[in-house]
Amino acid sequence: MQNLNKFLVCLDSSSLDEHIIQYSSMIAELSNCEKVYFVHIAQKNLSLKIKKYFQEKISEHFKADCETEMQIHQGKNAVQILKWSDFNLVDLVILGIKPKTESTGKHAARLINEARCSVLLVPKTAKLKLSKVIIPLDFSGSSLAALNAALTIKEKANVEVMLHHVYFVPTGYTHTGKSYDEMAEIMNKNKQREYEQFKREQSLDDSKYEVIFELDDDQNPSDNIYEMAKERNADMIIVASKGRTKLASMLKGSTAVNLISYDRDIACLVVKNKAENMGFFEALLKI
Repeated sequence: MQNLNKFLVCLDSSSLDEHIIQYSSMIAELSNCEKVYFVHIAQKNLSLKIKKYFQEKISEHFKADCETEMQIHQGKNAVQILKWSDFNLVDLVILGIKPKTESTGKHAARLINEARCSVLLVPKTAKLKLSKVIIPLDFSGSSLAALNAALTIKEKANVEVMLHHVYFVPTGYTHTGKSYDEMAEIMNKNKQREYEQFKREQSLDDSKYEVIFELDDDQNPSDNIYEMAKERNADMIIVASKGRTKLASMLKGSTAVNLISYDRDIACLVVKNKAENMGFFEALLKI
């Protein structure tokens, strides 16, 4: 993956840690990562014994060829890392998530919303391999960033890349005199043309991926994304944090968490433009 040189991996001293360390190792190898910070937020115990415990786990389960560093900070939960002084150095946060756990979902949503960098949510049983990834496509520069991340993975691991565009029939279509099915066919053709224009403008090689167009009957695109990911046995959903469709406007932390809260198997990578976000925060501080 592009420009993912430094990771921050959240550990919570649970049975999930070994899996998260192994998953982080796999992603680090695919991205040529330079350094991984493993961080544990502890409410009370900051002893050297705890740090040694984590270092032994990392030594046993992290196999990627890059520098690692273990840090323990005091706080209530993983959101505390947002206050970490070196957080702006990080390109990717990797967080284990326990589906259907309210507190975990709330913390993950806040991290996605407030972090300047990309965030990878990893369920407990996410596969320790990547063979298929799926990307919600809205023909924006942000979804292009998600595609580029997937194609970088493809170069390393030869994964199957699928682009998934969800469209719907606009309300008020009856005023056109067309039936629902007729309008759905018109929308499909319009989206096909929009994709062709997007492909030309971005000089994309569509031999490297598959494009799937799907009609959304209830205008709830997150359902469609997840169901398609399950149908195609995808190992990861890669989604942009910005875009110009209903999905993108919905896709704050809570929606990204929802994508993997349906089940326990599919990791979700939320791709952010770190440079753009850094510029925003720096401008904000000057106000």
